[in-house]
Amino acid sequence: MGVATLKETRSDQLLGIDVGYSRSRPTTGVAWCVDGNFGCARTHSDWDRRQRHIPASTTFSVIAIDGPLMPPDAPDDLGRFCERLFIRGAFQTRCKPGLSHHGHGLALRKAAAETAAQVRHLAAAPMIAKSVIPGAAIIEAFPNAFLGVLLENERFAMSKAAKRRKFDWLYDHSVESRVFDRLLRAIGWNNETLLQKVTTERDHEKRAAWICLLTAATAAAGKSEIVGDDAGGWLWLPPAELWAEWARQALAENRAAVSASGTTGS
Repeated sequence: MGVATLKETRSDQLLGIDVGYSRSRPTTGVAWCVDGNFGCARTHSDWDRRQRHIPASTTFSVIAIDGPLMPPDAPDDLGRFCERLFIRGAFQTRCKPGLSHHGHGLALRKAAAETAAQVRHLAAAPMIAKSVIPGAAIIEAFPNAFLGVLLENERFAMSKAAKRRKFDWLYDHSVESRVFDRLLRAIGWNNETLLQKVTTERDHEKRAAWICLLTAATAAAGKSEIVGDDAGGWLWLPPAELWAEWARQALAENRAAVSASGTTGS
């Protein structure tokens, strides 16, 4: 996939941001790793307050943002290939994305672009493949799917979460099934302090920020499964070998269905 390995990038300089676009409430989560130290905070959407929770004078190897990241020239009404792959089949009820070309999704897309612009000066030059932000190692995280594809089929047979609480449901089940332990081992980031922080976190926005940070770490390790196309951008997901069988099968089926409809992508 062309993603740089840990030896080629500073794997200990990573940033994850859960985009929140409320102008009045602290709905943004920020998580970082610098020189083996970790931090996480909940803050607001403006840069003045966001930057207070990001270590100063740091150039981050990879920055992962939870929000639709598309090429600068992509039209507002573009339906994304990566989203079409996750709104059908088994993903539809388990970890589907919102569509980013209308309504709430379009507002989130604009907030993600604003966030990327805020932190672009903090990002290293891209040593990773498929970066849609010119000259910056900034990638798109998708926390619901990042967790969902790692959970076994049996987990989804349990009591379902309400739509508004889906992410926290996925997070709780990921903790119970030791998903984070397996992921950290797979990317060579064995850190008990981080594992403790992630598995005991209860705040919704901070949880999302931790998943963004893990997305950045997975990319830095060259272990990401990258789904999408050049026109609409890419979702960065966990290593394919960790995916549950149902998720691998669902993605293959959806690729075939989308391909049969005449839509291209990777």
